[in-house]
Amino acid sequence: MDLQLKDELRNVIFHDPKFTEHFLSGDSKKLTSVIKHCSNNDSQYKKKTKWSIPEKVSDEEQLYGPVLKILNTIKKAVDDVHGSPEALVPAPKDAKLELIIDNHKHPINSDLANSEFIKPDQVLFQDTQRHWENVRLPIEIKKLPGHHKAGMKQLSRYARAVFAHQLHRRHLYGLMVCGREATFVRFDRAGILYSGRINIIEQSEVFTRAFASLLMLDRVDEGLDPAFKFSRDSNGRLVYYIDLPECEVDKLSGESSSDKEEKSTSTSGQRMRRFEVVERLCHRESICGRATIVLHIREVVESKQRAKATKGVKNKGKRKTTKKAEPREYALKLIWRDPQRESEGDVLEQVYGMFGLPQYAGHWDVSSKCRCNAPTGYRCKDEKCVDKTVEVDGLEVCNRFRDVCILVPDEGRDEGEPEEVDTTEHHPTSHVRLLRIYSYILMSNIGVALWRAESPRQFMMAILDAILGYWGLFNLGIMHRDVSDGNVMMVGEGQTFKRRKWKEQRNPIAGPQVKELAESEDMLRQVLKELGHRDPTGMLSDFDLHARHSSSPDSIDPAQPALTNDASAGAIRPRDEDPPSTRGHKRRKANLARSVPTEQEGKADADQGGSKKKKVVDYRTGTPAFMAVKVLRMPVGKPFHHSFIYDLESFFWLILWSAAAHLDNSATHPTLDAQEALDSMNQHNTSSTWKWKMVQLSFCSREPKTITETLEGFGNRWGLSIMFRDVILKLGAFFDRALCDETLTELESSPGQTFLSVVNIFRDTLELKTELHM
Repeated sequence: MDLQLKDELRNVIFHDPKFTEHFLSGDSKKLTSVIKHCSNNDSQYKKKTKWSIPEKVSDEEQLYGPVLKILNTIKKAVDDVHGSPEALVPAPKDAKLELIIDNHKHPINSDLANSEFIKPDQVLFQDTQRHWENVRLPIEIKKLPGHHKAGMKQLSRYARAVFAHQLHRRHLYGLMVCGREATFVRFDRAGILYSGRINIIEQSEVFTRAFASLLMLDRVDEGLDPAFKFSRDSNGRLVYYIDLPECEVDKLSGESSSDKEEKSTSTSGQRMRRFEVVERLCHRESICGRATIVLHIREVVESKQRAKATKGVKNKGKRKTTKKAEPREYALKLIWRDPQRESEGDVLEQVYGMFGLPQYAGHWDVSSKCRCNAPTGYRCKDEKCVDKTVEVDGLEVCNRFRDVCILVPDEGRDEGEPEEVDTTEHHPTSHVRLLRIYSYILMSNIGVALWRAESPRQFMMAILDAILGYWGLFNLGIMHRDVSDGNVMMVGEGQTFKRRKWKEQRNPIAGPQVKELAESEDMLRQVLKELGHRDPTGMLSDFDLHARHSSSPDSIDPAQPALTNDASAGAIRPRDEDPPSTRGHKRRKANLARSVPTEQEGKADADQGGSKKKKVVDYRTGTPAFMAVKVLRMPVGKPFHHSFIYDLESFFWLILWSAAAHLDNSATHPTLDAQEALDSMNQHNTSSTWKWKMVQLSFCSREPKTITETLEGFGNRWGLSIMFRDVILKLGAFFDRALCDETLTELESSPGQTFLSVVNIFRDTLELKTELHM
């Protein structure tokens, strides 16, 4: 976890001098009542109007008791004066209100290995369930003010665990107490904002008002997505539901207008549909960035609705009966998108119905506490109301506090104290926090992870169909730029396709066309025809890092490279997301240019004098384990042309990675040879990765026996499969030849023929009559 925190939190930590004014300014009358309540229930505070904390302690544990007493005195006062927030799950009437607890000896129950031993010093839970999915407020305590940076690192660990477990979490507040100084912290998808230090003794009323204001926040301001509703299963774990606007969801067949009136409504008056979260298809364990979550959701069909749908079934003498209402199922993607980039939802809408790509069902930006006069039953679409990362003026930075790179000894092992770092000096910065907008994307087909493939044939069919999807995408002028595990998926059996564009008659395209792309599209349609116009078994998803290439009629002048200077190349896209597995961390890189130039968006960062800051831009995108050799070889800061060949090469690395990562039914972990291959593809040093990859491509061309032995060393069905061996050797040799600049240019000049060559490798292999290791 520490490695990911170091990368994703670098240069996104800001001091907000007006933090309490911006976020913690509760109702003045109620806060005055809280102060009086504290005075009546704490003799020290009543006598001196000051809290009591030891001035000097030999160990931080000596602070736990005094701090906990202060915090719970304020908590009880808030509960009496303001009341408790709405419960996530209805509690019994006699249930006691939760207090902050001392937790420094107790790891919080976790679903993830990287957070199962984390022990916040003090915690406020939502209710009696002790799990990371139920944490409301984590609190870190340090012995000295100089441990401020170490405290922030610990608090960041807690924040990452919260975001990784809570689907409904939009932002999170935390509290840090170093000696007698308190700091309030806000984590969101753009980074960290923290308050000035408040001396709990000398500024007792200021601290009390700020902490009470934090506890008085409603669920939305506290950082929860109000669309989520909850129940608990037999083990006490949260069962998630989500309410989606009816206007954004397809209507049930045959539903009457009277039915619509029976649906639940949100506080804004819009009619809602409730869905149960059946499965988490993807949940990125990150604080900053896109923070992608993909959910398999199923509609909750109300009893009245079900009864109406089945009405007439018992009537005798009828030849036909009303078909039973089947709950609709979708894949719902939650993402914090970059508004400077083309919306992924817009792209999905454009490619709706294409072979090997997701079936679009809708997308919209989520509103936050909308107060507009939107028509009853409809969603607010005012851009001012969308939920986005907070924009604050007057931010400051500390040069010694631009990251959380500091060693924090394990408190339970008596390993000494953390290093003292002076983080009190701040200066203004012109750096603007990256704006991100909270968005939903709805898809009607649900992906199944490749590792669930039951045979090499099923796996290769899914990869082939995803490549065919990419082929069609490229013909529209779009390159994916992040072909990787999790973005290539199988299509579940029995899924319906509301539109099959590959079966429709091709309409003439208005306006100018690029000859090579038109020919490429003709070749793709011929392949689909030869496949019998069957439905796809695999698909390519996640278009967040896509780019338009300049062969598209709507793109920039194809004779000119697209935006190649540092100032205009776009913001660095950090390694802000990890895959939901322990097979290595996923690192997303910045915008890259291309072989067919793609458009890049971005803005320059200016210093206080107004001139453009010089900064190194990483133009590469994707996930290093699956990135092409030539992309990995590009020096950071050097613009380059990204070729569709590189995306096709990523499919090769995905196949090899899948062969190494595959676990047979009896296996619990990869063999040593397989793990070595996985580690080699995902090294932190990309230079080592591309060198290893070049060797593998060379072996495919010149020493195929070595590759065969490598695959056999994986010790699993995939590695021993003739089908895997055949595809890996042929594809590897193909991309080894593409490393030659002259060959690359030739392949790029005829994209249709290049795609066909790659596709035919799969088609020839899939036609093998004998597969010894199915």
